[in-house]
Amino acid sequence: SPASTAWLVLSYLMPPLLLLPFCGVLADRCNRRKVLLLSTCYVLLLDSLLVAMIAWGVFQASHLYVYAVLMTMRSTLFWTTLPAFLREHLSKAELLHANSLNTALMQGGYLFGAGVAGILYGRIGGIGSFSVAAAGFAIAAFGWFFIRRWFPDRPRKPKGRIGFRSFFKEFAEGLGYARAKKSLFFFALFGLAPGYAAQMANVLLVGFSTDSLQVGSEGFGLLDMSYGIGAMVCGLGLPVFLQRFGTRATLPTIALLLVAMNCILVSFSQSLAFAMFCFAGFAMFGQLVGILANTTLQRQCKEEVVGRLVSLVNLVQYMFAPILVWGLGAYAESTRGRLLHEDSLRDGFVAIAIFFLLLAVASLFGTYPFLKKMKEETTD
Repeated sequence: SPASTAWLVLSYLMPPLLLLPFCGVLADRCNRRKVLLLSTCYVLLLDSLLVAMIAWGVFQASHLYVYAVLMTMRSTLFWTTLPAFLREHLSKAELLHANSLNTALMQGGYLFGAGVAGILYGRIGGIGSFSVAAAGFAIAAFGWFFIRRWFPDRPRKPKGRIGFRSFFKEFAEGLGYARAKKSLFFFALFGLAPGYAAQMANVLLVGFSTDSLQVGSEGFGLLDMSYGIGAMVCGLGLPVFLQRFGTRATLPTIALLLVAMNCILVSFSQSLAFAMFCFAGFAMFGQLVGILANTTLQRQCKEEVVGRLVSLVNLVQYMFAPILVWGLGAYAESTRGRLLHEDSLRDGFVAIAIFFLLLAVASLFGTYPFLKKMKEETTD
């Protein structure tokens, strides 16, 4: 049900509120490649343990909530450290290509992992699905081990003893940097758009595919895959698009409006093919805003404080995401919609569209003046 799915998503979202400040400090203090390697090995161990529990017959559905919490601990550390790692080893000119390619590769893995698992779940079951995930993280762990051949580890400057006093001091430094760079921080918040899009869509997607479209688990897998395809298209095509047309100050606003439009179209879809097409557009334009904002943050932020600034941006996401997810889940559980559709699941996508319309309005005060100022400074 949408409510149980919302609870599962919430179990992913709550732990980062406590973990993100620590993750930001660790990302700026420690060897970033080793942090990424250890976090990948950690989730490989979790997936392997879950496969063993299913095989032994001791797995229960409630264990997924514990698994979600433990997985979030890894994800929080990994996605705080990765932007800092890229900023450390790449030039500013290479960051857009790196972030775009990373999005394409990650969504490609999501496409052939989660999407295929959704389609084949009836045949391979839970053991097969989580085994696919474990195999993917095993490959990633080998990658982070051998990547030092091309990106040698750089020594981190010692910052004294590790303790609560030094942690709060370093976290306060990051907070002070965010205050000094308010316009950059506000612009970076729009990098949360794809995360919000995925989290809210996940609440509705299972019920929408099985009840509204009546296409079952195979349809859910195909909708999942269409999201990955849209994000991959964005990751592969965005650098070429920006090279030809430039980064216009209105681009994030237009992209957010298109996200909202695709949400509306999904809500009216009567066929799986049309829903997949709209869902791909939903992902593509959401990822466009995310890549632009994250790349700008990395380019404009000092390398030694990137981890802490990223953690503060993500902290904002996890402050509001639980409210949005739970509210959407409760609305989708209602007997009828109150906006455009009687079907509350379809109406849930209309609610998501309204959220992104509000973000588009906010972007006129956040992204537009910031990008316009950057362009003027570049021209001068």
